[in-house]
Amino acid sequence: MDSAKEIARDMLDAINVDGSGFFGAVAKGFISFPVSFYYLGYDFMDTDHRSDNFDDKMRIAKLIKSGAINREVIEKIIGIFMNDFSSRIDITNLVKNIAGSSIGKILFSQLTGVNLGNVIATRAVAALLSGTAIGALISVGAETSRAIYTSRYLRERSPMMYYKLRGLGDLDLLYFLVEDTVKPFEKACEVDDRSPEEFNKICEYFFGGLIT
Repeated sequence: MDSAKEIARDMLDAINVDGSGFFGAVAKGFISFPVSFYYLGYDFMDTDHRSDNFDDKMRIAKLIKSGAINREVIEKIIGIFMNDFSSRIDITNLVKNIAGSSIGKILFSQLTGVNLGNVIATRAVAALLSGTAIGALISVGAETSRAIYTSRYLRERSPMMYYKLRGLGDLDLLYFLVEDTVKPFEKACEVDDRSPEEFNKICEYFFGGLIT
């Protein structure tokens, strides 16, 4: 099990916008290449779900035809996960534990009235899309299989998020595009479900990194 500090570090890495961006187009292509072919091979052998897979491929075709694969949609998907994370944060407790009284007051005034989920999501989107052509990622057949199975795993792991994304127009099928970015934040939320105290530690490390 990852420690609070490790999870927080992964979260910070996910929203890092320095240099060439968290996912450069070339780097992302090489990283996802073997993973995508694993899903393509699995799709071919998965005879038990041929009908479901066909239906999901039709859903993907509709997404592409509608032009729904764009920056705004990616922002919406990431925002759902970031807002879930930020809704769990105890701001007062966070400020009290991060800094001394004088710095804490300044920090609290900066955070008051701010939608932290939107702030974090904006940075995450910038990191994800810097140098990345989103449309190209789903145009390959291998990526279609990956989209289907990653969506299915999300349904098994987090039904609430799956149905929320699907209800917004089959956006569950685009989850694979943001999985690496939002996964650390999902982990943090899972920790909160088990241990709110450990979640508070994650927040302290995470925001301590943000404000240094």
